Amino acid sequence: MGYSIQLKEAVLKKVLQGNKPHHEIAKELGVGRSTIGKWLREYKQNGSIKLKSKEKRPKDWTAEERISAIIKTGSMTADERTAWCRKNGIFIHNLDQWKKDAISAIIPKANKEQIEEYKNLKKEIAALKKDLSRKDKALAETAALLVLKKKAQEIWGESEDD
Repeated sequence: MGYSIQLKEAVLKKVLQGNKPHHEIAKELGVGRSTIGKWLREYKQNGSIKLKSKEKRPKDWTAEERISAIIKTGSMTADERTAWCRKNGIFIHNLDQWKKDAISAIIPKANKEQIEEYKNLKKEIAALKKDLSRKDKALAETAALLVLKKKAQEIWGESEDD
């Protein structure tokens, strides 16, 4: 969590006045005691405090910044992307993951109802195929019986009226 330089200076001013203990100042201003201790040590060593704390981590980037980074680096060569990433404190795999995340956010995911409907339709198709196969076999058997009946009539000369 980053604190403004004004807050850091106000905290150090109160601490250096010595009117209140560290824990009371920390509670009053909503800053951790260890953080105040770190600022105090830094002030005593350097005579000043850092304006900026740690560099921005990849997980601290906002969605807009991530999309902007993807767009900026999209047309770059591999070497240019590597240099850009190094300059901005991220890795290429961060860019690749952000791109995948952006794409997956655009493509709608199937919800449970759609998945359930898909499973039911699949079962219904399987049942219809099974029924069709059974009817095909019955039709083939009927056709075979008709052919045999005609052949028997030709061989024995039986007529249908007899």
